[in-house]
Amino acid sequence: MRLTIIMVVLVFFVNTGQCWDNFEVEKMQGEFNKVVGNHMALEPEYVKTVTADIAKLITNVQQPIEPQYFVYVDRQPLKQMIFVCFFDAQNNVVTLIGADKVSTGNEKRAGFFITPCGVFKNTIESFGYRALGTKNDEGWRGLGVKDSRVWDFGWQKTYKKNQEIDIRLLMHATDPDFGEKRLGMVDSKGCIRISDKLNKFLDHYGLLDREYEANKNKKMVAWLLKADRQPVVYAGQYLLIGDSGNNKEISK
Repeated sequence: MRLTIIMVVLVFFVNTGQCWDNFEVEKMQGEFNKVVGNHMALEPEYVKTVTADIAKLITNVQQPIEPQYFVYVDRQPLKQMIFVCFFDAQNNVVTLIGADKVSTGNEKRAGFFITPCGVFKNTIESFGYRALGTKNDEGWRGLGVKDSRVWDFGWQKTYKKNQEIDIRLLMHATDPDFGEKRLGMVDSKGCIRISDKLNKFLDHYGLLDREYEANKNKKMVAWLLKADRQPVVYAGQYLLIGDSGNNKEISK
């Protein structure tokens, strides 16, 4: 199946004509608002650009696509946004759950790299983990407070000065004192830094944990997943990364 039409629903309500569980999606919109907060102003032209980017990326998702949640990150330096979304595969409609700030890779610094674009899958083959909450020599808790979730998307290729480089692509929280206030600007070594609130939201509801939930009885997986979690029915597994400032080529 090739995606022909895709739409972002800007209002925080769900079209009741859809065949999937409206109640769950509405609940996730409400929970996002309570836990993370819908404080991001989205300009219509920007949303149009992001929609086009998502449309290009989602065609690279393994087919057939089932209804599921996913996240899209815009690495554009002037935007630095993450969108939590639900994809209605039957009607090719994307419903926005909420948006927040992120920090992606700052390639201008030595030892730092641009975050790669593409479609990345959250699987148990690149097993995630939880932050220890320890501080480095500068007082930073690089992965966030203790017990914060770290999503591991494996080794991925990126580029610096036209040279191909492999980096470990992670999505994780950041230091609450130093890193949180820097969200919204390129700042990481190549990973995706998210807020503590968004980290808790994605973790508690398991929006990207389809494969983990399918293997929840395995000892290692049971260790990672919290006992008090409330996993969604339509859990997904995809992280989409694009660049709204580079529509013609999103693979580098």
